[in-house]
Amino acid sequence: MSSTADVYERFNLYSLPDTFYLEPRDKYGVVASNTYLEIDRNLGDVNIRRSTDFPIPVVEADVQPIYGIVGVIRLVSGNYLIVIKRAELVGTINNSEIYHITETDIIPYKKTTLHLTERQAWFNRHFLEMIHLVLATGGFYYSTTFDLTHSLQWLSESATPTFKQLPMIERANPRFVWNRHLCAPFSSSVELSRYALPIMHGFVGIRSCIIRGSSFKLALISRRSIHRAGVRFYMRGTDSMGHSANFIETEQILEFEKSGGKPGKRALTSFIQMRGSIPLYWSQKPNLRWQPLPTMKPADDQLDAYVRHMRLQHQIYGGKHVIVNLVNTKGREKRIGGELERVIHVANLDFARYVGFDFHREVQSLNWDRLSILKDMLAPELVDFGFFYSAIDNPSDVRFQLGFFRTNCMDCLDRTNVVQAMLAKESLRNQLFFLGIIDNPNLDLDVLEDFSHIFKNLWADNGDECSKQYAGTGALKTDFTRIGKRTMNGAINDGINAVTRYFKNNFADGYRQDAIDLFLGNFKVDPNALPERFDTSVFRLDATGGAIIGAIFSTAMVILCLLISENTTATLFWMIVFIAFLLFIYINGEEFVNTPKLKQD
Repeated sequence: MSSTADVYERFNLYSLPDTFYLEPRDKYGVVASNTYLEIDRNLGDVNIRRSTDFPIPVVEADVQPIYGIVGVIRLVSGNYLIVIKRAELVGTINNSEIYHITETDIIPYKKTTLHLTERQAWFNRHFLEMIHLVLATGGFYYSTTFDLTHSLQWLSESATPTFKQLPMIERANPRFVWNRHLCAPFSSSVELSRYALPIMHGFVGIRSCIIRGSSFKLALISRRSIHRAGVRFYMRGTDSMGHSANFIETEQILEFEKSGGKPGKRALTSFIQMRGSIPLYWSQKPNLRWQPLPTMKPADDQLDAYVRHMRLQHQIYGGKHVIVNLVNTKGREKRIGGELERVIHVANLDFARYVGFDFHREVQSLNWDRLSILKDMLAPELVDFGFFYSAIDNPSDVRFQLGFFRTNCMDCLDRTNVVQAMLAKESLRNQLFFLGIIDNPNLDLDVLEDFSHIFKNLWADNGDECSKQYAGTGALKTDFTRIGKRTMNGAINDGINAVTRYFKNNFADGYRQDAIDLFLGNFKVDPNALPERFDTSVFRLDATGGAIIGAIFSTAMVILCLLISENTTATLFWMIVFIAFLLFIYINGEEFVNTPKLKQD
């Protein structure tokens, strides 16, 4: 039976010149309510109307079936309605359908931009492109009946009957709702809230598995935080509130029902891990170098940064916490990793333990078996922390995860995903034994080839999706995650991804950071106070643009001298000029990269 707090499953969107009408439908297309939402395209007002009192003028309207509303955003020309045109079913968890958004539409309230100046129209077009860019990134998920933003353990521990009666947008964890700002127009009443669909960014994968005759579902949910959200080099470290960049909560869920369907035999288990940027105040701005040097300001209180972050983690999750640090103990990563170890020792928090593991040194020469060293270091906590368990038909039959692993490398992508998958597999083995699916607590799951293939590819897909959202490419080292060893094709793919990351991080990510800030509401458009400078081209009328043009021109002259004049002196001259321009560009690299323009960190 539906509740007044439920979100409608589908809509028919009727568009008229002055009004939008959103008529609730179920997933089969049947009208789901005797009321509908009316949006005034001129004033922006939203109202609930009763269809018997004010029938929708369907004959005069353009009609479009949609899956849901992402929200409303104000750009220079006015408001835009963002709707979900298409979504694909990922699978079901606890009988609830989970969807991945595959196509959206951004519809202006105003039919024309003729009321804008040329400059305003230029900005409006670019802001609109930014919203399209964020939505095209992919990895946006929702469910109209399942709370994707909270872990099963949190819902079991904290979800009171009163909480469950709240509208879904109010129940959802604000840390992981990427359209909360966009849904503001629908938050003033319970009826309006039924149109507000909380959307999560990250990854959801659901697979059906069989082990020795027992069938179960394996799901992976990675929830990307809205706090300090952004791209690889422009979001590092923590903010003053303790939120770390690229923070992702990953929950691995197992759903199992013993044959016969007897009461008390259906169960859910889960295991939660976190990843997030090194919890200090630090930065690593792109500057055309292959790997920019991480920096920390001497005046920053690094102990405060660490303590704020870990106390926030403890407040949210409770229990014990193990910080698994995978950065190099030599080279450019040493200073940041060493400072983290120092402040952890000084803080001496009773709920936190530090484990340092130089991933690259330990597995050099493709010696991946040495990951077992780290596994052995963490084995006691894996047992002590346990996992969440709940018997669906008997809620009192429950056990909780008592501690959590927080893993980081520099990006919290490639090395981190390998280690998180390793820990998840160890926990899963304990869960499978607890549920009676396997009868040997020490069974190596890799010997179950079909299941192992599903598990590894699920985690590799998770790594790829999280990496695309932060770094712009799929993850590195996914050949090991997928098949358990390094391959030549994997090494080539890593090389391609590394080069692609370099170009995107230096020449596209400033724009992408601006797009994320605009989407999340960290930057709000004021038509009367537009940014002074918003160009993304390097061909500007300053030293930066001059150097680029000079480098291109001198390159052309070198080629002409070689092909036409055969003048050695002229060729050497233009080659020296070209090298001089390149040297100038390299030394002043920060001036040539694409930087955020809307909101400074």
